Amino acid sequence: MIIIFNVLIKQLFPNLELTLRKAGKKESPQEYTNKYSKYSLLFAFLFSAFFLIVILEGINNRGWPTFSLIFLVPLFFALFFAFLLMFFSVLRLTIFNRRYELESDLLYSSRYLLLKLESGAPLLNVLIDVSNLHTNSSKFFREIVSDIYLGTSIEEAVGLAIKYSPSPAYTKILEEIKNSLKTGADIEKSMKSTLESLTKEHLIQIKAYGKKLSPVSMMYMIIGTILPALGSAMIVVATGFIELPLKTSSTMLVFLVLVLLITQFFFILLFKALKPQVMA
Repeated sequence: MIIIFNVLIKQLFPNLELTLRKAGKKESPQEYTNKYSKYSLLFAFLFSAFFLIVILEGINNRGWPTFSLIFLVPLFFALFFAFLLMFFSVLRLTIFNRRYELESDLLYSSRYLLLKLESGAPLLNVLIDVSNLHTNSSKFFREIVSDIYLGTSIEEAVGLAIKYSPSPAYTKILEEIKNSLKTGADIEKSMKSTLESLTKEHLIQIKAYGKKLSPVSMMYMIIGTILPALGSAMIVVATGFIELPLKTSSTMLVFLVLVLLITQFFFILLFKALKPQVMA
């Protein structure tokens, strides 16, 4: 059973080790799989126990057939794999969040790096200075410096950072450093062109965001403000004519408030998702 399970995990997530590193996890694939397999078993057991109580109550009070208990077995396995897939899918969200954090001020850190290189400072000192900046992206450069302190060569440390990079923009910058270390080419010119390219890409993202923002804002004005206001007024007037009980009217208002809160939360997430990574 364990062998089949491990084979299934490898088939579903063939690049799990790479995904873990991109997500910033230090665990091995086996450790991560064992850890969240236990969590999945626990949650599947708790939910199955809840459904068992419901079915037993149905058998005793409503006359449900006894063979309905058989459905608990496939339900348990379905819940187990559902929770397992959910835990593994969280890795993609973690990678996206790391990319967002990294690209939020990557351009600032990269310009500082270029400025230090133009001043004639050695590459190692430049990487150390960038890693000491108070920016979100500086901690990613700090990982490179930590690998170098542990005995890894600069070229190998940069290569590992490229392999486990969650951001294409960060990868481009590191590739310029790696190429210059390999070939001895002038890193300053290539870095300038790379930063100009990233700046243009960022401007394109901002323009695209502006185009998307107008229709979404209009949709929010209609669904999030106008419809709730008019709908509430119409319901109040309608309940006055129909003469619904006070309890029913209160329930309807509470339901409307909940729907409005969910709608507002949805639009907050939508605006946040549309916002491009800001590289200051």
